[in-house]
Amino acid sequence: MGEPILRLNPKIESRVKSVLIKKAIAILLSVFMLLSIETENKRGRQSYDYRIILTLCILRIFLKKTYSDYEIEIRTNPLIADLLGLRNLPSKSTIHRGMQLLTMKLIRKINFVLIGEHLKRKLNIMLDSSGIRTDKKSSWFCLRIKKVIRKRDCNKLHLAVCSDLHLILNWRITAWKRNDSPFFIKLLKPFKILGRILADKGYLSRKNFQFCMDRGGCAFIPFKKGKKKPSTASPKSHPAWKFAFNLWSKFNEFYMNIYHQRSNIESVFSVIKKRFGDKVLCRTFPMRAREISLRLIAYNLKILICYEYANENNLSLWVRAKKLN
Repeated sequence: MGEPILRLNPKIESRVKSVLIKKAIAILLSVFMLLSIETENKRGRQSYDYRIILTLCILRIFLKKTYSDYEIEIRTNPLIADLLGLRNLPSKSTIHRGMQLLTMKLIRKINFVLIGEHLKRKLNIMLDSSGIRTDKKSSWFCLRIKKVIRKRDCNKLHLAVCSDLHLILNWRITAWKRNDSPFFIKLLKPFKILGRILADKGYLSRKNFQFCMDRGGCAFIPFKKGKKKPSTASPKSHPAWKFAFNLWSKFNEFYMNIYHQRSNIESVFSVIKKRFGDKVLCRTFPMRAREISLRLIAYNLKILICYEYANENNLSLWVRAKKLN
């Protein structure tokens, strides 16, 4: 992962802290009200409303708390209980069982409802992937004992991010050795109208170029140079490939200037890893996938809160990051 070029405006981050929990709960409840209501138990102890459980699952990650921290800090917080309309919040065991019942289909549905207002337009999208560590070792301790952190100790996170607000539109979580190119279409398939699609050479494919053109967009992916299998203009039944190759070869500076805007996605990875950590401690892959996915929803939730404040006060949501010497 490269250095981030942009960062969230620190003025906005500091000013929304006082209303962050209140706004986050209000937005989450408004999203979950659009989901179907589960039937209650006719016999035995009545369970909590599943929308409350979902809200607390995301709120725990949003506030960067472990299950133990939830029991100590969140469950005893009267503000959160009042906002949810409860006298007593569920225990950490109930929240953990709620996490186990979540499906990736439901989590993606929650995300699409959350950012739905920002999808009703032509989307300029950046694509990239990064590793999320799955081992429990400290990075600094590994440096000290000169232990190499292996790629196989990671899960791979594939992201599709809109270029303007840097909202996460779609994602996939895979094993560390999966290639990027097959996930190009999977990440973009939910969106009907595409604009500029920016991706690196890992996504280079005639099929990917044609998919973008068929949906009204244009992919900007650098072609291969050099003596070993350089890219050619041969379309092979994919005219979008020939169009992009001619644009890249004849107007290379223009093409690459657009492509280099893809580096802004490094800011998204930077925010996610600095805020929520660069590793997950869950033992099984399904639980790791749920944990990472809810981190992405928590990230989108904070961006929406900051975006609302930025609009109200005429501030820039993202500002230039200072380079470290």
